[in-house]
Amino acid sequence: MKRIRLPYLCLFIVLFIFGCDSDDGSEITLSDNTFMAQKDDDLWEGITELQLIENDTLVFLAIGEGLDNGVLMVKVKFQGAGSYTVAKEKGIYYDTLGGDAIVAQYTLQEPEKAAFVVESYDQSSGTVTGTFELELFPEAQGRKSIEYFLRITEGRFRGSLIEAP
Repeated sequence: MKRIRLPYLCLFIVLFIFGCDSDDGSEITLSDNTFMAQKDDDLWEGITELQLIENDTLVFLAIGEGLDNGVLMVKVKFQGAGSYTVAKEKGIYYDTLGGDAIVAQYTLQEPEKAAFVVESYDQSSGTVTGTFELELFPEAQGRKSIEYFLRITEGRFRGSLIEAP
């Protein structure tokens, strides 16, 4: 009887080890009009707003939720799915106090340190999904020299594109 149990026990252990592999390659699906990213190595998440304004300019807003209610704005010339170059100063992040008073502002100064990719665009529903990464530099207040920069990485978003009149 013990000889039969040992092979079953070994088989169970092998199946358990391989069955518990949590890195199955699948990604977390985002809800509509949400984003998630790493902001200086901390999880940052919230809601998105995507607007298509004059001259086919896509305005992407990522608005943090909770205590981290900072806002990221990226503007690109929209042409559907694809990789976009974010021009200097067309990527802006600002921290707010209570959602209304700006207490710190960062801008994109080196376009080569930014990536904005629209992975999919469904014209019929207006759904846009994509990724983003930026390295932003602070706007100095009162001629103070600030060495610190803000790094936003591993950004992913899903939102509904609204065409502004």
